[in-house]
Amino acid sequence: MRIPVLLLAACVLASPLSAGAQDDILTKARTAATSGHRDEALRLLESHLNETPRDVDARLLYGLVLSWEGRYDEARPVLQQVLTQAPTYTDARVALMNVEYWSGHSAAALEQADLILTRQPGHVAARDVRDRIKAASRRWDAGTTYTLDTFDDRADPWQEVATSLTRHTPAGSVIVRWTHAERFDLRDNFFEGEFYPRFRPGTYAFVGVGVAPESTPSLYPRYRTAFDLYQSLGHGFEASGGARYMDFSTITQIYVGTLTKYLGNWMWTGKVYYVPGEGDLHSNTYVGGFRRYFGGDSTSYVGFNYSHGFSREEVRSVQDLATFNSDTARGEFDVLLGSRTRLSGSAGASHQERPNRSPVWRTTITAGFSVRF
Repeated sequence: MRIPVLLLAACVLASPLSAGAQDDILTKARTAATSGHRDEALRLLESHLNETPRDVDARLLYGLVLSWEGRYDEARPVLQQVLTQAPTYTDARVALMNVEYWSGHSAAALEQADLILTRQPGHVAARDVRDRIKAASRRWDAGTTYTLDTFDDRADPWQEVATSLTRHTPAGSVIVRWTHAERFDLRDNFFEGEFYPRFRPGTYAFVGVGVAPESTPSLYPRYRTAFDLYQSLGHGFEASGGARYMDFSTITQIYVGTLTKYLGNWMWTGKVYYVPGEGDLHSNTYVGGFRRYFGGDSTSYVGFNYSHGFSREEVRSVQDLATFNSDTARGEFDVLLGSRTRLSGSAGASHQERPNRSPVWRTTITAGFSVRF
């Protein structure tokens, strides 16, 4: 009876000792690798893996050090072995994606990025690699959208059509857009340019400049400038802050802040718009919503959002600015068809307060189509 008891006690005592030794080896190897002594780190890990070949953490670190040394052909099978043992080990798949990308195997890197994004659509490194690869392969997008607004008081519907051309570059996307609106007996045009520069994985921006060709536009501002800065905060969180400046009869300023949380295939977003001013010009708009991503590369989605304040999230016309006391519910979708075309759309209803008039229900439907080439 003593022998089994002694063996059990030995196993119980050996487990924490073994775990402690493993942690010590990994700590020493990481320290050596990050301080420039990568050969020493590789020797430590090779010796450890000869004794404990099932240690996936040590094998992952071994593959990482090989990749840092530029020994991609050696790192690849090491990381593939880690994924064979632990198929859901995201850090190992990211490391393999980087090996493929750094070694010039774009198709294989994109495959790994898509696998990561299928589980985690907000993964910063995978999104960055995917965007860079797609920007290098298909550099242009052409698209159009049509928006129709109807009202329950039998007022004439509003119509708006936009046509855009996008150039994808490794530094970020550049977009030019022409928009034409017809509301009651008024017609207007607006030209915009937008840039989405990437500074590093997890840090990017939005810069927009627009101008109306008419000297006295009736619907759009004379000019519009916009800026947002986005930053990943880790743990699936992303925050942004920015401003909008529009020249109607006077300059209108709008400040915006956003907090987004990626959770699995879901994206949850809260947004606040603040318009400083006096009286009715002073307002706040609150927006909350979600998207559910799906598809092979997790770029397709369906979503829903609710807002109190502006009836549209992005203010571009004087009517959008005027309807700042609305409750709006909107559903949306964006679906990749094949490998080059996208179909998008949204439908929403808005209950709007109006000065000296009864409230009105406004229904907004948008349809869009784009082609990448």
